[in-house]
Amino acid sequence: MVRTATELQQLKGVGRILGKRLYDAGFDSFAKIAQAGEEGLKKVRGVNPRYISSILEQAQQLSEAAHTGHTGHPARVEALQQRLSEVKEKVETLAETTRKRFQEEMSGKVGKKLTSDLVRIEAALERMHDGGKNCSKRAGKALAKAQERVAGLEDVSLKKVRKGLKRARKAVLKALK
Repeated sequence: MVRTATELQQLKGVGRILGKRLYDAGFDSFAKIAQAGEEGLKKVRGVNPRYISSILEQAQQLSEAAHTGHTGHPARVEALQQRLSEVKEKVETLAETTRKRFQEEMSGKVGKKLTSDLVRIEAALERMHDGGKNCSKRAGKALAKAQERVAGLEDVSLKKVRKGLKRARKAVLKALK
């Protein structure tokens, strides 16, 4: 449900004035715009006939996204989910290689801390996957930063692995705020 006429400006081809006219005509949601069809939109003063099919398609996508809980563009959501799975896979691979490389230290206090760090970053990534369905630029940037922080940690000391994991987790948690 669109709360204001300015939210209709998310549609390419709809500006401030046309957004207000659509809203005033009773099209207060993307679903209503999609249901109106070409004939319904032609009745609204100021709608460019060349943009009608594009506006309808966009409204349909945004309506479906709102219905399923995804608030971003479907392609953007898919790209975000892809990057999320890449980061998860990278963390899991890092965990395996680190456990193999530092087998002796893993039984001590440092090993327990590393295990805790791994569990925490995996939980943060899972939270982003489950609850972070909004496809914001912030989430994409956070995943890029987390991916950057985790990259190259295969050949460093145990202390630096922990530090990199902490930084990656902080980046992910920042996006979830």
